[in-house]
Amino acid sequence: MKKNEDLITIGEAIRIERLRRHLSQEQFAEIANMTNFQHLGRIEKGDIDMRTSTLLKILRALNLKLEDLIKL
Repeated sequence: MKKNEDLITIGEAIRIERLRRHLSQEQFAEIANMTNFQHLGRIEKGDIDMRTSTLLKILRALNLKLEDLIKL
């Protein structure tokens, strides 16, 4: 199955911003109020299509708007 390029782009941007803040996946998942940091890993790789509610949690934790994340 071919990965969706948009999911990969968004996942990479999330990973870049998380690393810029010197946070592990586990630390960031806690800040974003996500129950499973491994889920975050799959999002960052573009392996899964996340729910809008999950994307909003991530954006709030990063204090970013979607358009800001995509520009990264």
